[in-house]
Amino acid sequence: MIARLPTTVMASVRASSSRTFATTAAVAAPVKSIPKPKGDIANAEKFLTAISRTRRDLAANSSLTGAIGDKWSNIFTVRTTELKEAGVTTKDRKFFLWAREKFRQGADPALFITDAKPKKKVRGWGPRVQTAERIRVRGVRRPGEK
Repeated sequence: MIARLPTTVMASVRASSSRTFATTAAVAAPVKSIPKPKGDIANAEKFLTAISRTRRDLAANSSLTGAIGDKWSNIFTVRTTELKEAGVTTKDRKFFLWAREKFRQGADPALFITDAKPKKKVRGWGPRVQTAERIRVRGVRRPGEK
């Protein structure tokens, strides 16, 4: 059957059968560099203390410190799956990985780490209660309005 095909078709069949595709091999992600310690941040414990805040104390998180260890290079080589297996919560994992990448890019933790937004002190119907205005709806006060 192949002998009866025209020569142009035969040439295209031969060319298509000898092709190889590189899409089957997985391409490895580039290895990111490990930055050198800066200033007073010289080890893993001081890094965790620098990125910790009152409502998110990563230095006291035993599962995170256990997963990272004491070596400086472990901060930048630990993977999210290893943190998850160690029992680090999702919020702490995301926060740690975000802070690690910012530090890798050269940012100072004192500048990019901020405290969480404080809770609202007054709850209610927005400006009516928060600014102590007495606004009546059709001349009748709502329950709870002064």
